[in-house]
Amino acid sequence: MKRLLLGMLLVWPGMAFAQKTILVVTADAADYLLAAGGTIAGMIDAGATAHLIRVSNDEKESWDLAPEETAQRNRVECEEAGRILGIRDVVSLGYRAAELADVPFTTIRDRIIFYIRHYKPTILFIPNPYTEFERALDRYYTGRAAEDAWRAAAFENYQPPFAEVGLRPHLTPELYYYAQPVDPRRHEPESTATFVPQAKTIDITKTFQRKVKAAQALKTINYSMARRLKERLTSTGRILPLLDPLDESSVNRLVEVNVRGLAGSGTPAEELRYAGVEYRIPSKYLR
Repeated sequence: MKRLLLGMLLVWPGMAFAQKTILVVTADAADYLLAAGGTIAGMIDAGATAHLIRVSNDEKESWDLAPEETAQRNRVECEEAGRILGIRDVVSLGYRAAELADVPFTTIRDRIIFYIRHYKPTILFIPNPYTEFERALDRYYTGRAAEDAWRAAAFENYQPPFAEVGLRPHLTPELYYYAQPVDPRRHEPESTATFVPQAKTIDITKTFQRKVKAAQALKTINYSMARRLKERLTSTGRILPLLDPLDESSVNRLVEVNVRGLAGSGTPAEELRYAGVEYRIPSKYLR
């Protein structure tokens, strides 16, 4: 495998992920897609099977729609975005958006443990709960619970009743933390690869347009974002020509501009943190 890290790009070779299973945990429909959608699509193209767990129901993310209709539309559109990326299925846990602070940490953790033991992933993607400048706190709570679920799913004394239906403890050997916008701390050199998840920059050139198309599939969320952006600009006497007029075509262009901005000014890429097969195992213990 071609491994180029810290400012350089990592590219997956053909069929490098055959027989591997990916489980993606996301707080909302858009987060994983904008932060890691290209990487996940690339792994799927290289042979992996992927499943998605969406924790909230995004019922607040709309314009002039009731929460119930918003939740229904966003669920359907989240599933369509996943289909475009190549994700096999989407499980929505149905928690109210922006209210995960009121849900017990262990409740979310244990539900994620259930799906880790069910799907038995070899690779897990979760929101990075340690990133800075993240105002969507659901992503923090989801990442924190998912990180603990990754660890706890391997211990049989966490949720023993799961074993009664065949869900035995499962150790997921590879973990990717994702976040957007870019966390500036990722550019700092690390002291050791053993105890600190390492920065990886993934080339998503081959999957970039699919990522854009998947992001554009979130029509309800995107229209809400565009309307709020336009109102915010109008209230301060500013104009964004891209949204004049505001219609499906201009919203899709706005989404593409946003995705391109997140991918960087050069080769389209995504920045992740990786805890791999050697994570927390000092080399002195290895043969």
